[in-house]
Amino acid sequence: MLAASTRQAAAGCLSRQAGPLPSVHIPALCRPQSAGWQVANPTHSPCIRRSRQACGVSAPSMNGAPQGGAQGAAELEQVPSTQEGTLISKTEIAAFIQRDDMMDQMVRWSVIEAGASGVRNFGLPMNVTPFYTTVAGETTLWGYKLGIFREGVKLCDLGIMFDKDVITKHEFVGRGDDGFPTMEGKMDTVYGKHFEIWKLDKNVVDEGLRSAIRAYCNGLVVAMNRYYSFGSVFVDDAQ
Repeated sequence: MLAASTRQAAAGCLSRQAGPLPSVHIPALCRPQSAGWQVANPTHSPCIRRSRQACGVSAPSMNGAPQGGAQGAAELEQVPSTQEGTLISKTEIAAFIQRDDMMDQMVRWSVIEAGASGVRNFGLPMNVTPFYTTVAGETTLWGYKLGIFREGVKLCDLGIMFDKDVITKHEFVGRGDDGFPTMEGKMDTVYGKHFEIWKLDKNVVDEGLRSAIRAYCNGLVVAMNRYYSFGSVFVDDAQ
């Protein structure tokens, strides 16, 4: 459940002036990873399969080794460009969270809540287009584009995705000779340090569009909190 301050922060993701959007904080919580969901139907909502072959989506690639020296960035290809966009929000994701499972659930939540019921839930029609990348030789769901429309005309695209940074995780936490915790065991590289929300274009944001984006961001924050708390975005807070 979101605290009042978190709701206020999420609601502030859009300014009242048309144009660039200021950032909003999405809380990074801690919750053991949930079991992966096996999705059967790749082409119809609400099911999105991670396999690019099943979906007929060409997979961009990510080099197996980190690039960028100390910053540990990984090179991405064919993901939506953010060069002309505005970063709305980003939050660090714990290393033990399975990226493909988390994004898989976010995509399916968006297909249901925005793709099928965008007008009712957020005020404008929307569609969801997932995109994939190859991480260490495996095809991985990396994010999705959220198109927002009015009367058949696209107003803007949002990009919800992981970033290019990498982090490391260890098998377990031990105790050193001085009594302080130490990272021990097998070390793995995890691609996608942050979860980001981008406005991918420079289209003017009017009050109706601003309201729809704000409502979607609020809903996405709630979905993320459910995932961290219960391992599923589809759990009712009352349960």
